[in-house]
Amino acid sequence: MVHFMSNSPLSIVKARFGDDPKKAKEQLVAAVKKVAGKDLWLDKLNEEKGLQHVSNRKLLHLEQVFEAIGKEVGSRDKLIAEIANLKGRPKDEDFKTSLAEESTPSLWDRYQSVQSSSSGKSGSD
Repeated sequence: MVHFMSNSPLSIVKARFGDDPKKAKEQLVAAVKKVAGKDLWLDKLNEEKGLQHVSNRKLLHLEQVFEAIGKEVGSRDKLIAEIANLKGRPKDEDFKTSLAEESTPSLWDRYQSVQSSSSGKSGSD
């Protein structure tokens, strides 16, 4: 009997960036920083540790989230504005300020949730 397992984060990183774990991690960190740019990045890092100490799994997830946001809405600020619009609160600055305190992946999850629930309502109005 053959068991199929999903690839581990380390195997994904090795496949994309090579077998040297240190160099692969550096390239993954660089890829995350590149896709995040200044429009998506919320700098809450521990300066002593940096991204080098973040797990490969989390880095791969961040890269995926940043790419999706970049394609869908373009920037963190636009994501916040879009969530406020979908919630029917486009002029509520306090709401937008509270959203701005959330992490970018949390905002992305909220956006997807609000978007799917608002698309379900449109037929019942």
